[in-house]
Amino acid sequence: MGKLHYALQLYTVRDYLEKDVAAGLQKVRDAGYSHVEVAGTYGLTEGEFKKQLDNAQLKPISVHVGYDDVVGDTPKVIEIANTFGVKYVAIGGIDPKLTSDKAGWQACGQALDAGGARLRESRIILNYHNHSHEFNRLGEEYPFDILMAAARPENLAAQIDTFWVRYAGLNPAGLIARYGDRCPLVHVKDMLDIKSRAFTEMGNGIIDWREVFKAATAAGTKWFIVEQDVCVQDSMVSAAISAQFMARH
Repeated sequence: MGKLHYALQLYTVRDYLEKDVAAGLQKVRDAGYSHVEVAGTYGLTEGEFKKQLDNAQLKPISVHVGYDDVVGDTPKVIEIANTFGVKYVAIGGIDPKLTSDKAGWQACGQALDAGGARLRESRIILNYHNHSHEFNRLGEEYPFDILMAAARPENLAAQIDTFWVRYAGLNPAGLIARYGDRCPLVHVKDMLDIKSRAFTEMGNGIIDWREVFKAATAAGTKWFIVEQDVCVQDSMVSAAISAQFMARH
């Protein structure tokens, strides 16, 4: 039995949840997960979705929310987090119109710092989830670093996505090590090969998981969140393969 705490980002199996939330969540449990990260409620209220999670014996550990809500409607984010009973929330992107230059990234980082401070008063930790564009250089700097530097570490954590870091040509383990204890949640996502840069199940690709897990463990990462954006085979089968991999580590 593995030692790492892992969860499934439910976006992975969205095709199941779009058809039948209750049945889909039960299949997630059967696939080998007891914890999940929420992204969307598929036509249900947050309270209704939480009841379905409870029925499937799935415990949420984090929920993805919008940048605009974090910045402009923090009480709404607090209410969502409390409904799900989570201490972590994450945003998965910012409107590109706001981040066209360094000043834009800095301004967004400052706005997230303020939102994160308000969330922290309610014991909720704000995270920023990267994709690859945050590592397209602006001069000599990466936008990701500009954003994170504009916020205090206690107000904005880094939800590093291993696939997208590798997609951008960087070393995921190195980035995790650099951000250290600012990485309570890591998205673990494998890449088939560097030529196709296709998504694949955990352990079936080129990412050095021993290196990633070592860096994340040293950084104090609490949760490893499995996510696969696109599945060539049945998404629930892919999720189960990744769960089996995580259970061994």
